[in-house]
Order: sequence, then C-alpha cells, then structure tokens
Amino acid sequence: MTENDPRDELQRLVQLLVTEGSKVVDDFAAAHGLHRTDVEALTHVQVAEARGTPLTAGVLAAELGRSTGSTTAVVDRLVRAGHLVRERDDADRRRVLVRYSPAGRALADAFFDPLRDRTRAAMDGLGPAELEVVDRFLRSAVTAMGEHRRSLGSSAVPVGAEAREAGRQ
Repeated sequence: MTENDPRDELQRLVQLLVTEGSKVVDDFAAAHGLHRTDVEALTHVQVAEARGTPLTAGVLAAELGRSTGSTTAVVDRLVRAGHLVRERDDADRRRVLVRYSPAGRALADAFFDPLRDRTRAAMDGLGPAELEVVDRFLRSAVTAMGEHRRSLGSSAVPVGAEAREAGRQ
C-alpha cells in the first residue's frame, strides 16, 4: 500500500463496520440471554434460509468453526429457548435441518428489521452498477476475513491426543 492508497481508508471503514456489528451482536445476545456463539449460529441459519439452502448441524459446525459436539450443544440450547427447530429434510429424510422456529423468526425480525432498513437506506443513493461493485467487494472481504480467521487457527478442532491434551488445560 502506498501513502495515499484509497484502500487504506476502506480498510479502516471495514474495521469500524465489524466493530459496530460486534456491538449489535453483543446487544442482541444480552437482551435475550444468549451467548455470542448462539447469535452467530442464528445468523448463519437466517442467511442460509434466506438463500434457500437450510443448514444441517454439521454444516453449521463448519460455518461456526466449531466441533459437531459443541455445535450440537448450541443447537440444543437454541431449540430449548424456542429460537430454532430441527426438521427432517423433505428431499432426504436422513438429513435433519436446523431452522428458525416461528417465535425465533419473529424475535430476530423485530430486532434486526430496523438494522436492515437502515442498511437499505444507506444504499438508496447507489445505482445498480455501484451496488454490483459493493456486492463484489463485500463478498471478497467476507472471504478474506474467513481466510484470516482460519489462518489464526481459531477454527481448528483438536482431534485424538491433541483433544485429550486440550481437555487437561
């Protein structure tokens, strides 16, 4: 990067967006007695449902960067709290999908619809070509953030002897 590289300011803005997003997650979690991971799981379920590709617990575990056992505990907690339900996949009855319950959907919508409205208002002045550029940038930025997270080892799940050692610490 050079001294006047416009990407520097864009990077700072992304950092601020991530920070504000983290505060929203924390506020939602605190308001509803949830853990941060619970809100992350709910977000992945919501995005998958909106895209028409509901998640299994295994796929959710990969998205969260957690073990399947840890993710099962998260899903169990969210099912008990009434946020999620488990449903058999109509296309493959062996698969179990994790979906929002009607009550969970209503709660999420009540909290996050105002954010969606504010975000859409922020995009109102952008034309289709500009929105396409923003879309391309955000997709690349999400990929870059995920790659960075994985490079830190935060998504590594210990196995075998490593898992036993981790359990002793």
